[in-house]
Amino acid sequence: MDTLEHKTVTTSRGFTYSYYISQPTSSKPPLLLQHGFPDDARIWDGIVARLAEYRLVVPDLLGYSGTSKPTDPTAYGYDGMAQDLIEILDAEGIKKVVSVGHDFGSMVAQRLYNFHRDRVEALILLTVPYLLPPESPPDLEEINARAETLFGYPAVAYQEFFVTDEAPAILKAHVDRLYDGSHGAPAGWMREIFCTRGATRKWLLDEERKVELLNYAQDPALRQSFIERFQRDGFEGPVCYYKAGNSTVQYDALKGLTKEQLTVQVPVLYIGCTQDAVCLPVLIQAAKQGGFLPDLEEAIIDSHHWPTLEKPDEVAELILSFLERRFAS
Repeated sequence: MDTLEHKTVTTSRGFTYSYYISQPTSSKPPLLLQHGFPDDARIWDGIVARLAEYRLVVPDLLGYSGTSKPTDPTAYGYDGMAQDLIEILDAEGIKKVVSVGHDFGSMVAQRLYNFHRDRVEALILLTVPYLLPPESPPDLEEINARAETLFGYPAVAYQEFFVTDEAPAILKAHVDRLYDGSHGAPAGWMREIFCTRGATRKWLLDEERKVELLNYAQDPALRQSFIERFQRDGFEGPVCYYKAGNSTVQYDALKGLTKEQLTVQVPVLYIGCTQDAVCLPVLIQAAKQGGFLPDLEEAIIDSHHWPTLEKPDEVAELILSFLERRFAS
C-alpha cells in the first residue's frame, strides 16, 4: 500500500474506516478491493502495482487494523457494511466500482452488489464463490454434516471453534500458531487443521507440533507483521464475521433480498483454488444452475487459500485480462 494515499472516514453508523486510495489515471472503472479473515488491506500488496492503471480503493474492513473494531456481531451485517463502503465511495466522488473480494471479502463484495446494484459494474470473487442466502437461519452443525455427506469432510469445522467465547483469547495468545497453521505446506494440511472437528483449537494449543510453511509464508517480515498486528488488535472483531454468519444476523440482513437483487446482471469473474479445502469451487454451482449468474467467467488456479500471496502474478493477469475484455476503451 506504500504507493497509495492513506485516508480515514467516519460513516453514518459511527465507524471509522481506514483505507488506501490511488488517484484516477484513466477512464477505466475503479476497483474496490476487499480482504478477508484474518487479513487487512495489505493482502493486496502483491498485485497493487500490476493494477496501477486502475483507480484503487482498498479498505481495512470492519474489525481490522486501522478501522473500528466493534465486538457486537450485529454491527457486521452485510447490509450495514455495504452502506459503510458506499459512504467511502461517496466521500471520494466515485459513482461505480468493480467490486473485488477474497475470502470473507468476497461475501462483502457480492453483497455490495445485492444491496447497491447501481454502484457495481462487475464482480471479481477470489476463493469464496457467489453464494445464495440461506433459506432458514443457519445451523453450523447441520452445515458441517451436509458437507460431510457431499464432500466427505466437515468443510467449515474450524468455525465451530471460532464462534466460541474462548476463541478470541486463544487466537491472540497463539497468533503465531494461527499464521503457521494457515500457511502449512504439506499436502492436505488445510483439510487436516481446518476441516476436522476440534483440530484448529488443538493445533493452536499444541506448541510442540511444527509445520513447514509454503514458500511465500516463510518471509519473516510477513509473519512478524501478522503477529504484531493481532497482538495489538486482537480477534474480538474479526470473529464477529463468523458469529454473524452463524446466527440470525446475516440471515435477517439478507432475507428480504428479491430474486432480481440476487441475480447478478453484471460480468462476474470467479477465481477458485485447487488446494483450498474450505472454499470449494463447486459451491458456485447452486447459483449457476439457478440462473443467478448469467454472465460468469471461471478460472481455477493451482493455489492454496491465499492466491494473492502465493500466485500474485497469475491473479493479477486474470483480473487484468477480464477487465480488458469487459471494459475495453
